[in-house]
Amino acid sequence: MHARILSATENSRTVWHDHGDGKVTIQKVADVTNAVERAKELHNTGAHTTGMGDKHVASIPVPALEAWLQKHGKTFSDWARDSRLTKQFLEDPENGVFRIWKGRL
Repeated sequence: MHARILSATENSRTVWHDHGDGKVTIQKVADVTNAVERAKELHNTGAHTTGMGDKHVASIPVPALEAWLQKHGKTFSDWARDSRLTKQFLEDPENGVFRIWKGRL
């Protein structure tokens, strides 16, 4: 197998894998540690409610949302049209690390 980095940033990279049999795989890898730490900090400092009472429910990194959508057979376009998908994402225990306000949705 041959691999080549197509793009790379501080927190993500896209890698081309040539399997040598005419098949290739494009892999996207993202480190969302900074987003998790930011959400935890905002929650711990009480930055989940505005002065007007609005709730800052979550801070969701796009790569995490894209991975969840793909796992559930949905696209970003599906998510944009169906607000129920956001609620499903936020209620998924695996995504609790992105929650800032922990109340009931």
